[in-house]
Amino acid sequence: MKSNKTKYTISCIFTISAVLFCAISHSCGLIETSGNKKLDGQWQLTAIDTLSTEGTTNMSEEKIYWLVENNLLELEDLTGRNQNILCRFEHTTSALRLYDPYFYDRDNGDSPIDDVQLLYPFGVEDLETIYTIEILKGSKMVLSTSTRRLHFRKI
Repeated sequence: MKSNKTKYTISCIFTISAVLFCAISHSCGLIETSGNKKLDGQWQLTAIDTLSTEGTTNMSEEKIYWLVENNLLELEDLTGRNQNILCRFEHTTSALRLYDPYFYDRDNGDSPIDDVQLLYPFGVEDLETIYTIEILKGSKMVLSTSTRRLHFRKI
């Protein structure tokens, strides 16, 4: 028969082990990084250049934001005129590929988008778009395609 001291020691070891396991598991999740580095964060679309006409549309009053975290990009319209959209993305140091857009509707289930015109207010030209990253430093990001250049400021 085990003594009370032995039972207490085993109980303490078990409790300490459980606490350490939880702490290690939790801390590993907290230090996980997305690898997006400077891209992660909230970006406000401030201007769109149309390269063929050399015209610029000021977008700063439109309140359009790109929210980047891990492998999801949320296209957000704070005016409420357009429904928020989620996109998957991949990026390298020189390119950003957006694809697989969905309406952001957690209550009713996110539904895929097949009408590219719903993406236009956010500066996105197609259901899959590849941007060249011209600038991504500090609070400035500039992305371009063969027809448009998007200017952002980090919030």
